[in-house]
Amino acid sequence: MENASFVWKDTPSLFSLNLKVSSGNLVGVTGAIGAGKSTLLAAILGEINLFSGKLQLYVDSISYAPQSAWIFADTIRANILLGKPMDEERYKNVIKACCLDIDLQNFGDVGDLLMIGDKGVNLSGGQRARISLARALYADADLYLLDDPLAAVDPKVAKNIFDQCIGPRSLLRGKTRILVTHQTHFLVESDQIIVIRNGRIDELETEKQAVVEQSNETSETDASNDTDTDWTPNKATTDSNSIVKDETTLEGGIQWKVWFQLFTSPPLRWFGAFVMIILMLGSEALYDFTNNWLALWSGKSEQEQKSTYYIYVYLGVIIATLTVALVRVAYIFYVMLCGATYFHNQMLKSILYTSLRFFESNPSGRILNRASKDQLVLDSSIPQAIIDMMQNLLMTLGSIVVIGMTNPWALLILLVFIPVVLWLRRFYIRSSRQIKRLENITRSPVYALFASSLDGLTSIRAFDVQDDFLNMFIERIDTNARSYFILFSTGRWLGLRLDHMTSLLTLVTAVLAVALRHQIDPSAAALSITYCITLTGLFQWAIRLSAEVENYMTSAERIYEYGQLESESHRNSNASNVLVQPSSDWPSHGIIEFKNYTFRYRPELDPVLKSVNLRIESKEKIGIIGRTGIVTFFFSNPSVEHLTTVQT
Repeated sequence: MENASFVWKDTPSLFSLNLKVSSGNLVGVTGAIGAGKSTLLAAILGEINLFSGKLQLYVDSISYAPQSAWIFADTIRANILLGKPMDEERYKNVIKACCLDIDLQNFGDVGDLLMIGDKGVNLSGGQRARISLARALYADADLYLLDDPLAAVDPKVAKNIFDQCIGPRSLLRGKTRILVTHQTHFLVESDQIIVIRNGRIDELETEKQAVVEQSNETSETDASNDTDTDWTPNKATTDSNSIVKDETTLEGGIQWKVWFQLFTSPPLRWFGAFVMIILMLGSEALYDFTNNWLALWSGKSEQEQKSTYYIYVYLGVIIATLTVALVRVAYIFYVMLCGATYFHNQMLKSILYTSLRFFESNPSGRILNRASKDQLVLDSSIPQAIIDMMQNLLMTLGSIVVIGMTNPWALLILLVFIPVVLWLRRFYIRSSRQIKRLENITRSPVYALFASSLDGLTSIRAFDVQDDFLNMFIERIDTNARSYFILFSTGRWLGLRLDHMTSLLTLVTAVLAVALRHQIDPSAAALSITYCITLTGLFQWAIRLSAEVENYMTSAERIYEYGQLESESHRNSNASNVLVQPSSDWPSHGIIEFKNYTFRYRPELDPVLKSVNLRIESKEKIGIIGRTGIVTFFFSNPSVEHLTTVQT
């Protein structure tokens, strides 16, 4: 860097930087919080705009360990390899250098094939940091940018990691390393020390520096390594108790309670559904009356046709039909949006009040899928499809009634026609409904990968794995598109067969109209044939839309499912909902006591605390120590096997 200044958008962050790092050196970067240490690494990565000066990198590859570890939902091994081929010897050395071998051994037979939840929810902060560091080490790059990787681990582990991973005798010896850290006692082994103050660099030569925060030196600097392990990568075992569960698919038809809840939601409830049915029937009755009045008018004599009576009635019925149709559409949308809003609020309330275990087991993309795409279907697609379906079904019913009134012989074919059509619909809906559910489920991994990639965008670019993640996106989108294409194809399959059926009905009606021309009024025959022609399109759309509505209702079903999540306050408890208001001076003193307390994170996992007996007296200050990742107290609705007593 030569007089390099960098800006985030329009605000300068680093000013007039002059820095030269020799190949193979270890450069330590320190400074106050917010001084610009992480921004310096971002500048080297090209994540921040160069405002003035010059920046040149003479390296082919960069490896990066961010300050906030980026962990995506997959196995520990996949997080470390990040798409690179497996080199077992190097992989094992990296695991041991990052002090992960003890953790992996504690995970049991599954080892590094343990499934990690979204953002590493089932790992401690130290474990996430060491996995991120292991990913950086395994990459075998020319330049390593390490943003405070030792902050999340205890001093003993930090010393071991520095000696084995970063220091002059470590796995990265001979590599160029830039280490950001607040643990300045490690900087004495650096080839170069950089202090950043207010976005500017002060460079200190190590040999000229008398003391670097000697007060930070601790007795852990000469601590020995943890007990050696003989851990090796497992080649067969899979994580049968994965925290991330596969999304379940319901089978069979949509439950009636979902339909009822949608159409009878507050504030109108059953009254809203009743008025909606009345408006639909009234609109169709007016439409059919308009056509019948026109047929009646055209059948009168020339003198009678000139009467204004028929004109005024026809005009009045048309206006009434238009008015009722507009009111019907607006009202149905209102009822459906009330239902969609109710479903959304129930889902939101359930998600906010459910246990944290739910978020550990369900990636964010799965929740986003239901809160975005499924909610969009419920807000817009279902109301429109229901309006079109009801309109087409009622118009189909009206057409059949008109055809039956004018040409009763044509109704004979309906004795065969209707059962065949209903069988086709039943055959179609059984497969299309499950395909729609599959399409909904295969969409969730797309959202999950997008959210995860957005969190780790800097790391993805630093490791130059954009193409790998793009291919992962394409693969998941293709999986979803295959389901959608099959769903679309099944719809065309049904439409073709319904077209054949309605064309046959039109043919029979036309033949009967000609054969019975002396018995049927010409205007009535023309009206029946016109309705048959219209019926060709109406009927297939009515049946297809009825199936489509049921397919769309799978989205309502999925939102309804999230609206029924168990509240955290009721999990494993039969306690009353009544809140007890303590007195203003409570507690004046307290005692916390654990008696034979056993704790596990999930029912299917082994206990992490076993038979703990602990008494904390009033006003005592308690410190909890231990190796990172071994035991942490996590009071987030544990599953308790033995009695836990809390006295106050």
